[in-house]
Amino acid sequence: MASLKTLRFLTLVTAVVSLSSLASANSFEKLKEMGLNPKSVTEMPIDGMIAYEAQNGEVMFMTKDGRYVFSGTASDIWNKKVLETGADVMQSAHTIPLAQMEIDFDQLGALTVGTGSKTVHVITDPNCPACKKLNDQMQDLSSEYTFKVLVLPALGEMSREASKKIACTQDREVAMSAFLDSRVDELDPPQNCNMDAYKQALLVADYIRVREVPFLIGPNDFVNRGLPKDLEGWLAETSSFISTPEPANVAPQTQPSAAGPKKAASAGQSLNSINSLNNRLRESLK
Repeated sequence: MASLKTLRFLTLVTAVVSLSSLASANSFEKLKEMGLNPKSVTEMPIDGMIAYEAQNGEVMFMTKDGRYVFSGTASDIWNKKVLETGADVMQSAHTIPLAQMEIDFDQLGALTVGTGSKTVHVITDPNCPACKKLNDQMQDLSSEYTFKVLVLPALGEMSREASKKIACTQDREVAMSAFLDSRVDELDPPQNCNMDAYKQALLVADYIRVREVPFLIGPNDFVNRGLPKDLEGWLAETSSFISTPEPANVAPQTQPSAAGPKKAASAGQSLNSINSLNNRLRESLK
């Protein structure tokens, strides 16, 4: 059971976390002034939920408004792991284990860019500017990495039609070349096309909560939402990082902790909650 002292200050914790967006190094000083000395605070990939680890290792989950606090055993079904420590929580919050989830991008109609030994999974849009920058960078790194790329409509009707053209082009080399060279408009429009894989890809994107494109899952399952400022550096770190991360003081939800791959500034196409990517993906299924 959570200690009374910890519970007494949890609402104050949420206020500090909200103001700092879980990214300010000063937030821990503020918490100490309030009488708390958390070992880690991690934003979970669930709307409005954070994980709080006390110095004694006790882990609790709470809503950001401080109203609901959950203590006891929590398990990550995707990672098949009980979240007993702050390090467990942090790794869970920042990874998507596609292999353990038995999600195969090839079965979802992914394009393949590169021939490298390390696999990177990408969800992208045919029209977003950051995604087009990623296309160039993927080709530059194609000897070291293999990129499995799902092209899905994040930005409306034009992206939907372009994504369907790519999905329905049987010659995947032709589809890949047109996509990388921004020549999707030259592809034939869909005719008598089996859209099952495309629809499944939309469902998977919704399931893993894709909220921003490009959306990358590195060789060791670490997630980056948006285009990393230094893609090559981020991939190098996520490729070499194998052990369970030690929790940093504050962990933004979009990146692993300081003991794992370092936070990289990202630029991507982010959608607001009213007109979210998830809503657009669901709309595409109709």
